[in-house]
Amino acid sequence: MKSQTLNLLKKEFVLGNSLQSVIWSICCLAMYFIPSYPMYVGPFYITLCIFMAFALNQSTHDILYTVLLPVKKTDVVKARFLYCGMMEFFAILSALLACLIKNLAGFPENNAGIDLTISFFGLLMIEFSIFNLIFLGNVYKNPLKSGLRFILAAVIYFIMYAAFDFPVWTYRACVKKIAAGELQELNIIAKLGQIFTGQNESILLQLCVLLLGLVIYVLTWLLTFRRAAKQFEKYNM
Repeated sequence: MKSQTLNLLKKEFVLGNSLQSVIWSICCLAMYFIPSYPMYVGPFYITLCIFMAFALNQSTHDILYTVLLPVKKTDVVKARFLYCGMMEFFAILSALLACLIKNLAGFPENNAGIDLTISFFGLLMIEFSIFNLIFLGNVYKNPLKSGLRFILAAVIYFIMYAAFDFPVWTYRACVKKIAAGELQELNIIAKLGQIFTGQNESILLQLCVLLLGLVIYVLTWLLTFRRAAKQFEKYNM
């Protein structure tokens, strides 16, 4: 990685963060420990940190000052994307830490939706991929007007949260009906939820979900970066 990009990345962390970002990062970790609470809410705070980086640009004119430096516009976008990627990695790392602590401490199962299973990490990367595609893939058309694009990305984020947790809700509802003798076997959606919850005891299937999420995240990240770089090259400061 070029030293120019590293210096810009350092600027992102030193000047592009605020106290709010620190608090939201802590909230991301803390949300995992709330009993029977949606696991996707914690990582959403990281998307707020990403949005705040652009909001600070607007108030401090950071982008204007940065492009006046002897740096390429592509490197400016690359540094911001690396910052966003690291923030999203922090959410995943926080989930891993929370998963370890909860298993060691014997936390009860999350009844609000998916728990911190192997599948969750794959689905979370797909969530971030969709957010990046909608927000980062369009914000560089005009990085000083990021609010509406974030609202759209946030709405889609929670729609996808409901879509990913729906099989889990269906699975738990079917299990209750089977126990009551009202249902004979799981339907297709419930079987998918069984995989997400890890109750089918098939680690291979969960690993497939994880691998799918990783592939989608990497490909989306690269494609979104190229799109954003082209948009910023055309953007007239």
